[in-house]
Amino acid sequence: MNHTNEKYKSTIGFIDILFNILLGFAFLFIIAFILISPTTKEEDFERKAEFVAVLEWDSKVKDDIDLYIRDPNNNTCSFRQPVSGFMHLDKDDLGQRNDMTVENGKVKQVYINREVITIRGIVGGWYTVNAHFYSDYNKVIKKPINAKLSLYKVNPYSRIYEGEKDLTMRGDEVTFVRFKLDALGKVVETNTNLFIDMVAYKAQSLPPSFGQ
Repeated sequence: MNHTNEKYKSTIGFIDILFNILLGFAFLFIIAFILISPTTKEEDFERKAEFVAVLEWDSKVKDDIDLYIRDPNNNTCSFRQPVSGFMHLDKDDLGQRNDMTVENGKVKQVYINREVITIRGIVGGWYTVNAHFYSDYNKVIKKPINAKLSLYKVNPYSRIYEGEKDLTMRGDEVTFVRFKLDALGKVVETNTNLFIDMVAYKAQSLPPSFGQ
């Protein structure tokens, strides 16, 4: 009988030790979570955007279409200058050439052609959003590439513009939309009837009245 009691006490002691070990791990996990959380929030803040421009085109073609945005200070954001003023090129798509991923050791094609530029700060004045047909990799006569631009204001969320334009051959450039912000970041005017060439002319050579 006494032998049974001793065995029972030994089992209880082992359970107590195991419980304390698990409690210790839980405590360490909570401490680690508290230490990591501020970093995560800081990264989220860094990714904050005021406006997002998304350019998409035929997902099955290899051709490279580039997104350009010019701000009121004549800063131009594109693959040539991915960070310019408050503008950031978040995704530069080269057509099908860089739309691939490796899954289980095999290369898998991802059928999506999309470029994204975010505007992360407010500068009052006119912004211009263009697309440029950079590279034609098919080298054959074909139908024009249809490009679609969507422009969003993030906070509060609204869609400022959505439209489509055709690019026929390498070198073609189109202006989708121009929009004007006030000092608080409110869109006060838009224009879809004016073409502004960003590729052929450098911002430094623009006249002082440009963008008015």
